[in-house]
Amino acid sequence: MINFPKILFNKRSGKLEAILLAITIFLTTLTLIFAYIAYTERKKRERALATLRLNRPKEEKISQKIDNTKLLARALSLIREGIVVMDPYGRIIFTNKFARELLDIHPEDIGKFFYQAIRNFDVISMINESFNEKYRAWQEKKIKDKYVQIIFGSDMDEKVLLLIDLTPIKKYENLKKDFIANVSHELKTPVAAMKLSLETLEEECRDKPEAEKFLRKAIERVNYMEQLIEDLITLSMLESVNFPVKIVEIKLKPFVERVVHDLSEFAEKKEVKIEIEIPEEALIKADEKIFHAIMKNLIDNAIKYNREGGNVVVGFRDLTREVEIYVCDTGPGIPKSHIPFIFERFYRVERSRSRKLGGTGLGLSIVKLAIERLRGKVEVESEEGKGTCFKIYLPKS
Repeated sequence: MINFPKILFNKRSGKLEAILLAITIFLTTLTLIFAYIAYTERKKRERALATLRLNRPKEEKISQKIDNTKLLARALSLIREGIVVMDPYGRIIFTNKFARELLDIHPEDIGKFFYQAIRNFDVISMINESFNEKYRAWQEKKIKDKYVQIIFGSDMDEKVLLLIDLTPIKKYENLKKDFIANVSHELKTPVAAMKLSLETLEEECRDKPEAEKFLRKAIERVNYMEQLIEDLITLSMLESVNFPVKIVEIKLKPFVERVVHDLSEFAEKKEVKIEIEIPEEALIKADEKIFHAIMKNLIDNAIKYNREGGNVVVGFRDLTREVEIYVCDTGPGIPKSHIPFIFERFYRVERSRSRKLGGTGLGLSIVKLAIERLRGKVEVESEEGKGTCFKIYLPKS
């Protein structure tokens, strides 16, 4: 007989096992999926943490760099020099406080071209002139109420305009000039009185050779002081802004002949012959007083520092846009190392010789300043053992 309940039980038991196996596989798969998800999430967190750790020093460096830039900008705003930084195309990328105040640059002008931002035509012209040069410097210039020296420099990345404030130095120099001028004027009268007294005493001591010798030395020193005071007064006048310059037409040859005549006694003592190589028709345009100071000092020096029996030549050349006046001597010449300094005040090539000859050390300073007032220039050519030639160039108009 067939046992139907047993067969049915076996069939149910097989189905149950299959269901349990399926559930087991499903749960195992689900566990593996969750484990994989958890693993991948953990790896993501680890990578994120690693990235944060790597980026933190960079962020700190960027923050530090920003802080340093701000600090540098603040420091540059405190200095008494103006700084304008431009990109290679001339757009302004940085200015400090002094430059903004001096050139009227507004904060919103950053990023504009220099000719749009700077409100001073002379400075714009200077930048235009030197825009493609590596370095350019100009002499002092007055902007508003300040005296500044302007320097422009550039490289491949930036162009920099530097404004150096010379106002305190200028004020000091003006005080010094005023002091020297006042002292010179105050000393002029007592020195003249002293000279007169010594000359009177010299007349009285003709029969006393020893006393006369000492008086002559004293008169020589007073003459030196008198010349020094005159030179200081001349310098102060030439430096004065209020000193009038009256340009007139001058017949050169008779003018030079008068100067040579005034120095003829000195030239005779040194046995120096003066030749004037100037055509009769030669004309120049200059201020008579200023030009007299130039020629007197140059010819006086040519005689003073010449050898005994030497020659001095005063000549003239008519050039295209200017005239050249030269004074040449046959003296010992000036060493090349001294030439750059000879126009400085109180500079002497040979101190003992210069003082012995009565030089004050101010003659060439007067010459240079006087020529500048006439919008001219001076050049020096010298050869040791052969002589020196000073050449003056004055504009024709």
